[in-house]
Amino acid sequence: MKKLLKLLVIFLVTIALVACGAANNNNTPNNGNNETPNNGNNDGTGSTDIDDNSLYLITDLGTIDDKSFNQGSWEGMKQYADEVGVKANYLQPSEQSDSAYLAEIQTAVENGAKVVVTPGFLFANAVLQAQEMYKDVYFILVDSTPNNGDYEGTYVEEVGEKTVSILYKEDQAGFLAGYAAVKEGFTELGFMGGLAVPAVIRFGYGFVAGANHAAEEVDVDVNVRYTYLNSFNPDPQFTTMATSWYKSGTEVIHAAAGGAGNSVMAAA
Repeated sequence: MKKLLKLLVIFLVTIALVACGAANNNNTPNNGNNETPNNGNNDGTGSTDIDDNSLYLITDLGTIDDKSFNQGSWEGMKQYADEVGVKANYLQPSEQSDSAYLAEIQTAVENGAKVVVTPGFLFANAVLQAQEMYKDVYFILVDSTPNNGDYEGTYVEEVGEKTVSILYKEDQAGFLAGYAAVKEGFTELGFMGGLAVPAVIRFGYGFVAGANHAAEEVDVDVNVRYTYLNSFNPDPQFTTMATSWYKSGTEVIHAAAGGAGNSVMAAA
């Protein structure tokens, strides 16, 4: 999925910058890092105003090497930037909150960002607000649509004119993982999700459904241990937890947890 995400980000960044060029935006970027912008028309898109401050990624709770949405998005944007000869930039919020995400988006825009990539469901409300605040900026939101998250009250969802959402059918990927595990002869399974956000929940439900379907086909009993780690960040305690599961008989653990999943896999 990370490779697919990388390709999608490359494609969408290209489309966004083509649109920037077509709009003939003459705004002068704020080069806050004092680097000389690359204003050459060397990107093949027809745009003449792509520079070292045009491309920004805002990480969520993970990092750009988390082997998940952050890393896949960063690598896609970085590859595009390298191909056209400009700089790729990223900012990491100080905490998990809409205000922290919006603060970093504001920093990116003030520095001259034309495309802002936001990898993860946690950005849904921040992008909902940002797309109204910065109407000349393109937003790529991974794993969600812009919404206020108020599922029990007045739910608001709106994909802005310059916003693109990248969505997946995580339940299908999870289903295949569970199905394959049982078909390979494993019957003691585990699932460790990061935060219980919709994408992770779909991974988990799909995993259990796939395992159950395969178990019916081969006529075996399958046990699944299931938990959420309440984090996407690496932590030694997740390695310890996974180790205890393995020692107690779990044969395979499916981790859908970003950087926290790396800690789980370290126990394998």
